[in-house]
Amino acid sequence: MEFGTVGPTFPPISEAPKTAKRLEEKGYDALWFADHLLGWYPHEIWKETPFAMRYPSCHMFYEAFCSICYTAPFTQKIKYGVSVTEIIRRHPAVMLQQAVTADHAANGRFILGIGAGEAENIVPYGINFENPVAKLEEALKLIKIMLSADYGEKINFQGKFFKFEDALFDLKPIGEFPIWLGAHGNKMLKLTAKYGDGWLPSTLSPEVYAERMEKLNKFAKEEKREPEEIKKGIFVSVVVDEKESEVQRLLRTPILKIHALLMPSEFYEAMGYKHPFGKFYGLLDYIPTKYNKQQIMEAISKIPDEISRIAFVSGTPEQIVQTFDKFEKIGVEHIVLWNLTYFGDVSKIKTSYTLLDEILEHFK
Repeated sequence: MEFGTVGPTFPPISEAPKTAKRLEEKGYDALWFADHLLGWYPHEIWKETPFAMRYPSCHMFYEAFCSICYTAPFTQKIKYGVSVTEIIRRHPAVMLQQAVTADHAANGRFILGIGAGEAENIVPYGINFENPVAKLEEALKLIKIMLSADYGEKINFQGKFFKFEDALFDLKPIGEFPIWLGAHGNKMLKLTAKYGDGWLPSTLSPEVYAERMEKLNKFAKEEKREPEEIKKGIFVSVVVDEKESEVQRLLRTPILKIHALLMPSEFYEAMGYKHPFGKFYGLLDYIPTKYNKQQIMEAISKIPDEISRIAFVSGTPEQIVQTFDKFEKIGVEHIVLWNLTYFGDVSKIKTSYTLLDEILEHFK
């Protein structure tokens, strides 16, 4: 089983190549770069954290494709992915041009992660967020057409959202250029079955993952594809400590409970609870700038510990190894790790990464 982790996306830019090289030396198989304009925390809450001394805002992301182009030449083997972009903020041809450029910068080690989009990166900027899945489906058709077109071959396409007239797309990837979809619901799983080379959902338990993978495999067969053609991945947020009591304490910190708030209401309802925001579709709805500190603190006060627990892969190293073993047994081939332990307690930066190293060593 492969392991990826999040790529360096915050200033200073001079640190990014050093971080990429260090993570490659640690044995990670891939670096995944968030394609964000906004982060997950209201500024009023972030500015009270110790991290604000180094990063005055949690909304200062470098552009993902540029970050990959800048860092990739400093490494040799590690793959580079976007986790995940969409075609709402960029026209499909422009997005594909950026992606293929990143593939060249990474010498063919690039993975295009793509999804339907998240409200926080779209709605505040006055960009239309209607019909995101339908737009993505049409864009995926276009991407396949552009990638398969011969040099100088004119592309004509008349869709509901996009139109090409005597267009060209002659910049070709030098690697395999796999496309991974961040898919959760049935519509997105069907798109993954039809167009995807990989599947990268986030924040699913092994049991829920297995249920959705069964659907994905069924949809793949309906598309006359072998399920094994689609690489199975998952993006997980990790909270780890040698003591279970410390894990519980960390999960109750406000900055980490916000991640439980980002989970769709269906996860709450499945466990007999109501989401603090009512009917809520997670990152499809959430915009951090719409909430003040009081509103967020009131909302997270209503989140039970049981829900906070499922928002993360959390526990002692032994417990996390057991969880990853479960994922591997059901067919997961690539796990992307985001270590959030020290967001709950900054003193745990070093120890949490040391424990993660030990967990990875178990699978090497």
